[in-house]
Amino acid sequence: MDDLSKKTAGEAQTVAAATEEQSASMEEIATSNQVLAKLAMELREAVNKFAV
Repeated sequence: MDDLSKKTAGEAQTVAAATEEQSASMEEIATSNQVLAKLAMELREAVNKFAV
């Protein structure tokens, strides 16, 4: 039983670490999304200056 408890605790830690990594990745994606949206808006404004 002790081995099973240790294995379960180890697997829980692995899941917790993976969840933390996924959360960090999602934050990076959200930040990148904001940067890309700003760049798209700036590009649209620049292109509109040349509209005929």
